[in-house]
Amino acid sequence: MGFGGSVAAMLATLKNNKRERTSRFDSKHRMNTTSQNASSKLVFKKLNDKDLYEVKKQIQQNAHAHNKKVAVLTIISLVLLAALILWLFLDSGTPLV
Repeated sequence: MGFGGSVAAMLATLKNNKRERTSRFDSKHRMNTTSQNASSKLVFKKLNDKDLYEVKKQIQQNAHAHNKKVAVLTIISLVLLAALILWLFLDSGTPLV
């Protein structure tokens, strides 16, 4: 195909840069990870129904407040954008339609 040896050089580079892959199922590797995983398990606090309801209510209130802020900022941005576009067209002297 006549690539001038560039493809052959690329293949040789890829072949030389391969790393040795270790299996996940090696016994040495498996012993190390199980001892690390046993000591690093996450522990969660148990909540009763009342506390769980309060947390849920607080999350809903925060989400509602965030949605309100996003809606207000979006409306303000759209109004300012419309005013800017209108001002640019009126200032340039070209008709809008």
